[in-house]
Amino acid sequence: MCNFKEVSMHKVDPIKDIEVIKQIETHLKERSLTYYFIFKIGINAPLKTEELVQLTVSSVQSPVFLEMNGFKILLSEALVHELNDYIADHQLAPEDCLFCSKRTGKPYTRQHLHRVLAETAEALNLDCHIGAQSLKKTFAYHAYQQGMELTYLQHLLGHQSKKMTLSFIDVPPETVCLIQLNL
Repeated sequence: MCNFKEVSMHKVDPIKDIEVIKQIETHLKERSLTYYFIFKIGINAPLKTEELVQLTVSSVQSPVFLEMNGFKILLSEALVHELNDYIADHQLAPEDCLFCSKRTGKPYTRQHLHRVLAETAEALNLDCHIGAQSLKKTFAYHAYQQGMELTYLQHLLGHQSKKMTLSFIDVPPETVCLIQLNL
């Protein structure tokens, strides 16, 4: 269903299939709105997991974009509207942590998020290995597939080379289109 190759325990891949993304969204929304929003923001902005779980209410309210490495990542109006409802329902103040554990009151850890996503893949019987890093990889993969220039993506992700970026998004270098003009 995910069309992922066999991976080691520590390697996760981008979620390439839009239908799988929708299944995960539905599952997480039923399980916990907090996990759902972590997933939604994570696949719509290339944040490190630690940055994602440390977001405050004010960082997603105004403006409706996140700044990163000189880029402005615009969040969709629908996502911002859903987030504003979530913030209002939970009576969160601008300085409050957006994604805090109800039990501890602290931001979720990278390990906890990884476990939640792995459990989601198992619950949905997905034949793939996803974890916390899959969110950033999913953003990058779909940005590239939708036409973002590889050089910009490399800079946005802070990678040293295009080869590193292609490896990160699980795109073999030989599948990159070659264009030659004969003017």
